[in-house]
Amino acid sequence: AEKAPSPQDITQNEVTINNIRLWDHRPLKDTYNQLQSFRLYYDFNDVDVDRYTIDGQYRQVMLSARELSAEKLAGQAQTWVNRQLQFTHGYGITLSPVNEVSAEGLPMLLVKDIPPVGSFNIERPQIYFGEKTNNYVIVKTKTEEFDYPKGDENVYGRYEGKAGVSLHGFIRRLVYAWQLGDFNILISGELTPESRVLYYRNIRERVNHLAPFLKLDSDPYLVVMEGRLFWIQDAYTISDRYPYSEPLGSGLNYIRNSVKVVID
Repeated sequence: AEKAPSPQDITQNEVTINNIRLWDHRPLKDTYNQLQSFRLYYDFNDVDVDRYTIDGQYRQVMLSARELSAEKLAGQAQTWVNRQLQFTHGYGITLSPVNEVSAEGLPMLLVKDIPPVGSFNIERPQIYFGEKTNNYVIVKTKTEEFDYPKGDENVYGRYEGKAGVSLHGFIRRLVYAWQLGDFNILISGELTPESRVLYYRNIRERVNHLAPFLKLDSDPYLVVMEGRLFWIQDAYTISDRYPYSEPLGSGLNYIRNSVKVVID
């Protein structure tokens, strides 16, 4: 049997021991959805593990993005304007330590609520790309974008990023109406010369279209940096022709985590 750690071992490895993960991501995701989704159309799809320095201490944490699922809007709200122009993005994250619980057995939330409050100052909590996000949206239109609910009222905003393709001009609108199979893009009076269409918003799908020659990790993860939220997608270069290397499994004999794709 292995020897139990001595007090000296514990002291020398205090940071590691204080960050041993106890929470399982599956029940934690369910708990996030129960405590922090607030509306039926919000969803925490996955929980990731990351590390940050919080109040001067190195902490391992678990976090999840509050993505928006337009298909969960109420039946009377399932309009083209709502799905493509107004409900365009999720909002904020929930973040908790990997091994702390409250007196009620719930996670100790270091970042929570809408708008987000807690240990991080998140200045741009809008989430236009994600793991569940699959539909296209059009931003910078005459329709205000739904940001988040506030009591019985809603707070609205506008897209501040640079992603997407301009829809200025009849030809562009015609092309995208045909490509996306939606005639409303051509005839809608809500679009402006500044309007942009965001499509391929699913992280893995977006990277696959950008670099189809890379092998993608199955789990993109979210990070918080400088007041913003970024998705990180690990990507690998692979080969079955690397010299003097024995093939494994699928026939590959070379794989390297050579690319990290960052999307915000």
